[in-house]
Amino acid sequence: MGETSRVLPPDLRTTYPRATRAAGCYLYDDQGREYLDGCSSAIVVNVGHGNPEILDAIRAQLDTITYCYRTQFANEPAERLAAELVRLAPGGLSHVQFTNSGSEGTEAAIRLALQYWQEVGRPGRRLVVSRDVSYHGATLGALAVSGHEARRRPLAALLPDMPRAPRADCHRCPFGLTRDTCALDCASAVERSILAAGPENVAAFIVEPVVGAAGGAVPAPPGYLTAVAEICRRHDVLLIADEVMTGLGRTGRWFGVDAESVAPDLLVLGKGMSAGYLPIGAVLVDARIHAAIHDGSGTSALGHTYSANPLAAASAAAVVDFLVRHDVPARAARAGDRLRRGLAAALAARGVVADVRGAGLLLGVDFTARHPGRDQGVTAAAMAAAAFEERLLLYPAGTDAVPRAVIVAPPLTITDAELDQLVDRFAAALDRVVPVADRRST
Repeated sequence: MGETSRVLPPDLRTTYPRATRAAGCYLYDDQGREYLDGCSSAIVVNVGHGNPEILDAIRAQLDTITYCYRTQFANEPAERLAAELVRLAPGGLSHVQFTNSGSEGTEAAIRLALQYWQEVGRPGRRLVVSRDVSYHGATLGALAVSGHEARRRPLAALLPDMPRAPRADCHRCPFGLTRDTCALDCASAVERSILAAGPENVAAFIVEPVVGAAGGAVPAPPGYLTAVAEICRRHDVLLIADEVMTGLGRTGRWFGVDAESVAPDLLVLGKGMSAGYLPIGAVLVDARIHAAIHDGSGTSALGHTYSANPLAAASAAAVVDFLVRHDVPARAARAGDRLRRGLAAALAARGVVADVRGAGLLLGVDFTARHPGRDQGVTAAAMAAAAFEERLLLYPAGTDAVPRAVIVAPPLTITDAELDQLVDRFAAALDRVVPVADRRST
């Protein structure tokens, strides 16, 4: 992309190579260079680039209807997709509202939570509790409930204050405890945040089952999701599961909350549902919320021009169908174990100290050492740049509090041979960023 480009890029001082084609787990630039997509681009391309089954479904839909407006018509692809999402969903999630992205999905979930309390005569419940290290989207409402300071900072003056609970991260416990000795103080802290705000003022608590962009694939400690779900029930607070990154197989289960059989009141989907084909997101809604709206005002006003459009819905329905027929979540669980072992071995062989964590094929490598004197100074940006030189795409993650993590999350369809190639390129990137003299024995 040269000086004549009129596209406003993320970094105006960087010249990006131009992608010209993609297939499976690889992208290619206009110089013919091949890149292994080790992070599904933005943890999106869950079924691979150019998947023939998805492309066939899109072509077929092009021949029937590509657009109709939600206030005028229903359409078969959206109905089919909603029915399948509800079938796969945990608990009493019974209806779906479609959006165009995960950020819009978070906005919709917040609005539905507030509308629910208005419908049942308790409009004072208007606060949403979130966590210190979290990211729920780029739009203003989603940023307001996000604990990603770098992304909040430019718009801080516009963001309403919302209650925030401490993070749940066993690698850098905010309470200075270990999982063997703590009593899930991170979950108790959520309850303290609700009590401090006044339960009568709290509409919902929003949680990522595995923290993505803000923390670098930080899984909830065992028992945490169960504990916060019980806290929400005890104080009559809605539970919103942000599954934009984790949903539909990425963690080795259909949904991240399935790890503890938790049933949220609202569940947000995005990235993996579109799989990079056409923009779409969704909020799955519990039956009692739907009933309150149905029996109350009878209207759900939130929507966008392209919400539930038949072309995007047909594409996403094909993605979900592919995931079901090929049992892709189970494949992600097995592949995740192989990848985790490979990454750990590459680090150990070089004496590089890092934390490898996550679930399924949503893994993070955090180079922040647990002990003084063990930190080798590897940043997320440096590791991602070195990997790019080795033709491997990694996703730099973290906030001011977590600056040294990269996400490794290839397409869920990746083969064992491609996983081994990913590890080899990751190891070569390590050799670039950690000179031999700086390595330490683990």
